[in-house]
Order: sequence, then C-alpha cells, then structure tokens
Amino acid sequence: MKRIMIFALLAAMAAALFLGCRDNRRSGGVTLTTPRVEADAAAEATGAATAGAEPGAAAGIAGEGGQIRTGLGVVTSVASSRSASGGSDGQAQVDSTLIAITVDENGLIARASFDAVQTRVAFNAQGQIVTDLSAPVRTKAELGDGYGLHRASGIGREYSEQMAALERWAVGRTPAVFSSMPLSGGRAAGADLTASVTVNLSSHLNAMNRAAASLRSGDAPGGHRMGLGVATEIGASRSAAAGQAGRARVASYYAVLTLGENNVIVSAWLDSSQTDVEFDASGALLPLPDAALTRYELGDRYGMRGASPIGREWNEQMRDLARWMVGRTPAQVIGMSLNDGRPAAADLTASVTVNIAPMLAAVARAAENAR
Repeated sequence: MKRIMIFALLAAMAAALFLGCRDNRRSGGVTLTTPRVEADAAAEATGAATAGAEPGAAAGIAGEGGQIRTGLGVVTSVASSRSASGGSDGQAQVDSTLIAITVDENGLIARASFDAVQTRVAFNAQGQIVTDLSAPVRTKAELGDGYGLHRASGIGREYSEQMAALERWAVGRTPAVFSSMPLSGGRAAGADLTASVTVNLSSHLNAMNRAAASLRSGDAPGGHRMGLGVATEIGASRSAAAGQAGRARVASYYAVLTLGENNVIVSAWLDSSQTDVEFDASGALLPLPDAALTRYELGDRYGMRGASPIGREWNEQMRDLARWMVGRTPAQVIGMSLNDGRPAAADLTASVTVNIAPMLAAVARAAENAR
C-alpha cells in the first residue's frame, strides 16, 4: 500500500511540474521565499575583480552528435545571512549558483544551463522561525519576471534573460575560456557581454571550473538535449528551544540529464547540498559554516557509509542510480516503484537505499527544461 501511495504521489508531482510555472526561457519547478532583488541589483556594481585572458575565438556551434561529456558545478554561500536586530527579523540566506554543461569531442561547450537558488529562512529576536517552511522554493530562472531584477537592472533585463545570453555566449567556447573571461568589479568586462549581462559572475566562473572537473561521458550519435533540474526543501528547519540552537536547513537536489534519440537518457549527474545556518534564542547567528561542498564532493566525509545498511556512501549510491538511469527515458525513471521513498526495484535495492523522492522531483524538472 505504501508503494502504491508513493507512486501515485510522485506521478502527481511530476504531472504538476510539467504543467506548472513557466517563463519564456524555462519551465517547471517549485520555489522559494520572496526574492530580494536589491541584492542582485547591488551585485551588478560590486564583487571582487577577477583578471583573465580575452576569450578565445569560438565561432559556430559545438558538435551535435557523437561522444559528449556532461558536468555540473555548484557554488554555495551563506555570507548574506544576518542576525535579528533593531526590530528586524534575522535571516538565513543560502545562495547557490548552478552550471550544467555538455562538452563535445573537441572540448567545446555544446549545451549550457545556468541558474541559481536563493533560499531565505527568517527568524525573529526570540529565535522562532517565521517563514512558512511548507512554501515552495523556485530557482531564479523558474521565477522568470517574477524575480524582479529587470526593474532594478541597469539594462532592464531579468536574471533569466541575462543567463540565457550568457549560455549562448558559452556555447562554442571551452570551459577554460569561459572561466578566464575578464571581469570588472565582478561583472563581465568584454564588449560582447556588457550590454546583456550585468550580474556579478564571480561565482559562475567558479561553478564552471567545478562543472569542467566533473565531466562524465555519454554517447549521443544523433545529437542531444540537456536539462538542469533543482528541487529544494526547507522543512527540516527548526526554531531555537531550551538548550537547542535554531537551525535553517536548506536541502537542494540537482539533476542534469543529457537526452539522446527517442528521449533516452545517455548521461546523468545527480548531486545534492545540505546547508545549515544556526541561530540562538535571541535571534543571533551562530558561527556560519565554511564554504559548502555538495554531498558528492564530500565523498566519504559526508559520513553515510557507517550508517548505511549496505555500507555505501551517498555519492556511491547516486553514481549507481545515475548509471541505472542511462538507457531509460525520464518518464521511466520518474515512474519507478518506491517503498517509503526508496527504490523498490530488485536491480537497485542492493545499491541505493536512500530516499530518492526529492531527487526524482529534480529529475522531472531537468526533463522539462531539456533543450
């Protein structure tokens, strides 16, 4: 009965995602607390300058068929979090910049998808959370015009529009060329970008380096599409209580799908990040965590192996799940049988025992966003 109920719930979730929120660049998704676009508007004029070589020549589109490699890079910061003060609520803010790419046989970017998740959990001067923890969390691209950057932007362009322009610029270049673009005050300094991209790109260059380091091979002789999907949860957050610090917990799940002929998955990247921001009963932030790594990047340091009934770390389980997905369609993956959120199929139960329901939500969004 549990398996039937979970299957029905997951099918309904997938259907809602495919019919849900749309903007003129991407669709799908769940999201976030009300965005504060002033931060991004300010970021157009701030950020550490990064020196870099002029982009190399990159005419045309990268190869459409043959061997491709898929990568994902995530950079997360909690630096914009603040304590409650002067009658204003405190806020845990987790900002994650995401870059997914495919690279062709010549090392050129063939597909690119750039996005960001800005998640806020507010708490008052008594350490009580005041944000609705059941509220959906959308990425900036999913929000589209609803994010509101176009009203504060010096060029009148929304975040999703600026990322679409940056994606077009990236295609046909190598990841190294992208990462070495010249910046001025954190913004693109090249004449071919200044009119269309004014947000701070420092974290994007870092994310591209991580994406390039994570490339995973797949074969798509007839050409391919690529999609990035994100699902974020804040429901495990808690208010401060006697002898216990409050905690804003932001868990994001990332899926990158590369789709070949007949909508079959030829390569997949699955990852997740869990970021905790703690505060005390007076609404004061406790020491912020160091720069966050994803669960895949943490590897054995994540510490699941000792608690896993099969003795396998989180990244190992996600690697096996991604391998299982290759050769199947997104619909087949999303529709897999689950038992309390865990795979019920005999060919997965020996290698994947974690709850994958939120990851399948990210897979559904990645399939919807594929292009």
